[in-house]
Amino acid sequence: MTSDPPKPNMPTPRPAPPSAGEAMASARQVEELADRLSVCADSIHERVMRDIRRHGGGTVPESEQAAARAMLDAEIELRQRANRLYADAAACIVAGLGRPQAQLVKLTADAAVKIRHITRIGDGITLVARLLGFAAAAASTDPVAILAAIDRLKTHLDTVALHTPPASA
Repeated sequence: MTSDPPKPNMPTPRPAPPSAGEAMASARQVEELADRLSVCADSIHERVMRDIRRHGGGTVPESEQAAARAMLDAEIELRQRANRLYADAAACIVAGLGRPQAQLVKLTADAAVKIRHITRIGDGITLVARLLGFAAAAASTDPVAILAAIDRLKTHLDTVALHTPPASA
């Protein structure tokens, strides 16, 4: 069986543009993701400061100081990554991600809430690491890396939910 030769004046089919709801399909959606990552950074800062104030001006144990420093360093890095997404929004558009923007917004909103209410410091540190990985993947514009980072973040959020009491209304 032979295939027909291409017809000379036939346009090459182009992939369909991403739907309006598809994640990271426009500069505005990349900026929205950067906004959500900034909210997560705010939650990290709020959480660390609340934990420090809990000691009422007294001595904070060295292990808590180390965890607080690590979380504040992660907060700074997450803000820097969000700022890079803002600056490079047009270059960070990803075609064909196949996930709705609403899912990314919900995932990052869930992370911000969990950071505020997390009870196990290890869960908090890992959650922040997952957010940083997601931010890095988003900036890479590599759909495979982004999808893997989304899955790792979602899996960890599900794990944190098992260890954290529900947020009060």
